[in-house]
Amino acid sequence: MADVTRWSDEVPLHDRDLLLRLRLYFDALDQRLRTGEGWLIFNAEEARSRRISGYVKQRLTESTPSRSYSIVSWRDFALSAYVQQLNIGGTTLDVDTVRQRRERDVASHVTRATLDALTGSEFLVVTGLKPAHMHEAVFLDWTIERRYQQRLATMLVTPDLPQELEADLATLDPTRRFWQRLFERMYETSLVAL
Repeated sequence: MADVTRWSDEVPLHDRDLLLRLRLYFDALDQRLRTGEGWLIFNAEEARSRRISGYVKQRLTESTPSRSYSIVSWRDFALSAYVQQLNIGGTTLDVDTVRQRRERDVASHVTRATLDALTGSEFLVVTGLKPAHMHEAVFLDWTIERRYQQRLATMLVTPDLPQELEADLATLDPTRRFWQRLFERMYETSLVAL
């Protein structure tokens, strides 16, 4: 718990409320996981995102009984979305070089591990959420829907403010379907923080 005290002493004042809310959340973790309650945290630049994910990892590691959890960076999430879209792991090309095969194998391995974490862990944290391509938005929508249907707790941490994330998704999908579903699913099952 010394890390928690240091975290609260070193963070800006606007983050102290979030820390208190996270403490309360993890003090009742069993109940939160049973109901699939997660978090949607906006305005988390890299340093804040690292503090949040570090705190979450510490609390999940200390939890009794132990819980299955995964902390996935947006980079790994986006790579998995790309590999899924192209079905890289399932294609075999005659012109593959050894290097290309190795790269495809690495991408497929990361994607399989990420898919398992995305759909099966009791608690999922995605940090740095910043969709920039349609396949990322589609994969995010698919992931959130699967977790919503299974009532699995999800924490999304984004550097954007709500209106910025909405605008990013609207650029990819002018119908705003992705933003609407993401916000509805997360708002229904999650605590929200700025």
